[in-house]
Amino acid sequence: MGALPAIAAPAPTKAAAAAPTVSPNPALPQRCGLNLAMVFDLSNSMSDDDIASVKKSSSQAVAALQGTGTSMGVYSFGTFATANLGATSLASAQGATAVTSAINGLIRPGDSNKMLGGTNWQQALAIVPAKAYDGVIFFTDGRPTFFGAAPLNANQSKTSGNGGTGSDDTSGTGANVAAALDAAIPEANKLKDAGTRVIGVGVKDADAARLAQITGPVAGSDYYTTNYDQLAATLKAIATAGCQSTLNVNKAVQAFDSTDTTPGAGWVFDATPANAPAVALTTGANGQAGMNLDFTSKQPVAVTIKERQLPGYAVVQNAGFNAVCTRDGAPLAVTNTNDAGNTGFTVTALASTVTSCTVTNKAPLKAWTMSKTSDARGTVNPGDTISYTVDAVNTGVQAVDGISFRDDLSGVLSHARFVPGSATLSVAGGTPVAVADPAAAILTAGPMTLGKGQGARLSYQVVVNDDAFGATLSNAVTGTGSIPPASCTAEAPCTTTDVTPPKPVEPTPTPTPTVEPSVDPTPTVEPTTDATPTPTPSVEPTTGPTPTPSVEPTTDPTPTPTTDATSTTSPTPTADPTPTPTTDATSTSSPTTSIPPTASGTSTTAPTASNPSPTVKGTKVASGAPQTAKPTEAATGDLAYTGASSALPLAVGGLLLASGCVLVMVRRSRRAH
Repeated sequence: MGALPAIAAPAPTKAAAAAPTVSPNPALPQRCGLNLAMVFDLSNSMSDDDIASVKKSSSQAVAALQGTGTSMGVYSFGTFATANLGATSLASAQGATAVTSAINGLIRPGDSNKMLGGTNWQQALAIVPAKAYDGVIFFTDGRPTFFGAAPLNANQSKTSGNGGTGSDDTSGTGANVAAALDAAIPEANKLKDAGTRVIGVGVKDADAARLAQITGPVAGSDYYTTNYDQLAATLKAIATAGCQSTLNVNKAVQAFDSTDTTPGAGWVFDATPANAPAVALTTGANGQAGMNLDFTSKQPVAVTIKERQLPGYAVVQNAGFNAVCTRDGAPLAVTNTNDAGNTGFTVTALASTVTSCTVTNKAPLKAWTMSKTSDARGTVNPGDTISYTVDAVNTGVQAVDGISFRDDLSGVLSHARFVPGSATLSVAGGTPVAVADPAAAILTAGPMTLGKGQGARLSYQVVVNDDAFGATLSNAVTGTGSIPPASCTAEAPCTTTDVTPPKPVEPTPTPTPTVEPSVDPTPTVEPTTDATPTPTPSVEPTTGPTPTPSVEPTTDPTPTPTTDATSTTSPTPTADPTPTPTTDATSTSSPTTSIPPTASGTSTTAPTASNPSPTVKGTKVASGAPQTAKPTEAATGDLAYTGASSALPLAVGGLLLASGCVLVMVRRSRRAH
């Protein structure tokens, strides 16, 4: 729906800003066949021409919706509010006529001796029953000036002091309008909190800023017209929003000896669009069924419709045609088909319009019909109470006996609980009598007899389980009697289906941010127990046996030195009887196997019992070759071959060097002697 012309909202006043909290305005259900209430402002500020314009525009909206599943109620207000007509189906011509008549019968409560022409928004909203409508279309042309149910004195000539002064505060402080608005907002909130959308339509001098406070600031909540010439288009856009590009079929049933009609429930029509497969449409309790049409190419679509005739019934033609069709309320030509029984017809539908067709049938001498409804209107929440009704009507001219109901609640009671003692049955308008609670999820009532035009109603309630999220509650009712009903048969039960929303997703608390490691973090060097890094010798050991960590003294206190063939003339001394220091128990350092060179440059290695002459890669270390230690990772084990702390090798090397020097000196001394 395109943008609608709007009155520029005046700057917010102090009075407007002082309003109570405004409840969110729920969205209209996205379907054709809404229940709408129209609330009309009949205050003194509305001239006769203004009211005539509103009536004409509203009647055009009703005509556009005739033949759909829409229901409308009519309400009006001045200083007080009036319920002119309760919700009435527009599926039939009679229903549409009733709504139009109620609108055309509206008059201003003009009496110069009484203060009946005020503007009482609070009462206008309070008179609309909660949960009865999907939307409320609220007409007004000014500011609220009264509030409460008794704003006037006994003879209605003066204010009572309990409901405003009647002033619109155009030149005052705004206190009276603020008080009247404050009283109206909670009434609007009650409707919205119950799921009813409140749609404001401002005409003439409407105060858009205050009107927004009973509807809400959400885009599309308020519709403002700049003049009455555009009012009809505005109302049609609002009322038909869910019915654009739809085809609606209605079944009307005439009694055997009358031309009066009643809605035909449970009738099946096969609708075949020229650009899509056939669709079976089954009429509901209001005798109406509908479908959306595909207008992807924006071209007209021809649709052929054939009804599945019931035994004993006959099509009642109108001017030789099997149906009466309209497009947005205007007459539309139809063509009869040549199928067997001649019960079908073809009609052409257009995009963004509402196409409705009514097919009338004459009932046989004996006939009755059934229907099933739920007040949940398709959507229900956990914890809600659903009220169900099963209706039967004798549409023939003779009594039908042996009528009984069988309602299968297994698809409902799996997600809800039956309200004990809630089931009652009323026959022919009589006092409701108690019906036994269902046994094994089956609720039964009857038998009973219905005379011509008489009806029966079975009513009961269930409460949806608190944890029934994402559930589908569906039941099926059938009827039996001396003759079968026209609908709700064993072959084609009448059903109601209500669904609950999915379980809300609990919001996840936002954790305190922490430093997360990257996918490939830089390795962290864990400290070892070594006090200092362990150097690695520049030469690698042979693959021979790992040397013993400590040097054990030989049994010969003065071993003969072994001369290295590739070394200098200075022989490599054998191990000194003095034991080599072992690793400290408190240290994990390992001694290196490389010994620093002697003062004379002779390479000296520390022999062990298992490897007295270690070699380097198969070659003995040349005399004077420096033994350079390279730092590396800490060695493992108690005494690793290649690891030691930087302090311990120097200490051990120093001791060994001193020991070697002492041995050389002693031996030279002996030789000298």
